[in-house]
Amino acid sequence: MANKSNYIGVENKGNPVLLAKDSIPSATSAITFDGVFDDTFDEYWITLFNMTVSSASGVQIYYKYRNGGSDVTGTHYRNQRAISPNSANSNQYGNATTTDYNVITDYSFGTSATRAALNAVMYLFPRSTNVKYAFHDAFSIADSSNHYAHEFISVLDDATQMDGVSFYPSSGNIAGGEICIYGVKK
Repeated sequence: MANKSNYIGVENKGNPVLLAKDSIPSATSAITFDGVFDDTFDEYWITLFNMTVSSASGVQIYYKYRNGGSDVTGTHYRNQRAISPNSANSNQYGNATTTDYNVITDYSFGTSATRAALNAVMYLFPRSTNVKYAFHDAFSIADSSNHYAHEFISVLDDATQMDGVSFYPSSGNIAGGEICIYGVKK
């Protein structure tokens, strides 16, 4: 019988690997990870856990790519599907664009750590020499108390091999939560 470690799914072999973590011990205007992406890994996973904001309402968390310690500029294209299990507000948004950043959700959320925290898993391919594709799933509770599950697909048409990423709120500060970045090998 062959060695069972040759079979896919049997053994982890260090995949994924935790590369960076910020537990956000106090309110901050941005969480930036520079030099975290390199050619060691083919793709990256980012988890956002219990992210809260300091402003009372109307706030979203954005992200932007970075390279060489600087923000990367350009137009981000996205498509989102928001599914609300407790309201009639399920929608799909297509052909939306933002300049120099992208959003984690298209709905604002509040400051309650127990009710309005954002949780997300993002999949990024920042080292591609082609367009930068990213997709993520998120869950949040809006200021209106509507629950939302989000599915996002985003594109930045830039051939730069990115080496960093930054997260920041549309206003105020990120009040709490945790961000982890994992590298994934094929």
